[in-house]
Amino acid sequence: MSPGVQQLQQVQQRKHRLLANHFLFRDSPATSLSRILDLSVTREMMDDEVLFLKGDEPDGLYGVLGGRVKISVESASGKEIILNIMEAGEIFGEIALLDGEPRTADARAMGPASLLLLRRRDFLPYLERDPQLCLHLMTLLCRRLRWTSGLIEDSAFLGLPGRLAKRLLGLARASGETTSAGVVIGLRLSQHELGHMLGVTREAVNKILQRWRRSGLIDIDRGRIVICDSAGLAAIVNDETLG
Repeated sequence: MSPGVQQLQQVQQRKHRLLANHFLFRDSPATSLSRILDLSVTREMMDDEVLFLKGDEPDGLYGVLGGRVKISVESASGKEIILNIMEAGEIFGEIALLDGEPRTADARAMGPASLLLLRRRDFLPYLERDPQLCLHLMTLLCRRLRWTSGLIEDSAFLGLPGRLAKRLLGLARASGETTSAGVVIGLRLSQHELGHMLGVTREAVNKILQRWRRSGLIDIDRGRIVICDSAGLAAIVNDETLG
């Protein structure tokens, strides 16, 4: 088998795993999954390469085969807020896929990334024939809405320590690895990026992290945050919520 054919087979296997394991497609019959796979194409991205910008016309639904993609919005003054970071196995872009309206946020690669693309012009006719897939897509939209509502609620009712603690606990649930030292957050984020996720400066994040480090709530090991006391971080969130 030539290297080119082998590489193509590996890409197809990664695409199949993404579709078969994601709740949006995993209930689809094998024949339907194969058809969706045939409709998909791949896109390779370089570090910091723009996938789309807010206001761009929608081209389709994306899935992350490898790497990470940052979803963010930027104010007129240039201030960026990171809404989400999509990792391998996740799917995004469903809003513009369905309504055909311009993109609602920017998407940019965080390091090299490999993406699956289901083009809107190909996927919508298939979607019209699959009511189960429509229901799953509605569930995905509801999850996004709940996520957005949660961000708004946190911004309104939690101070920065509570929001930072809640975000770290969420990252730990999504990509944490339990070690003897605590739960290591698998997603490598700079303090600058954490600040952008919360709409504050790197200095504000650093001040809190250093205080928590001294008190034993967290540690920082080679750029990764280790949660040493999950209950302590949860108490910070609960205290601010009740207060």
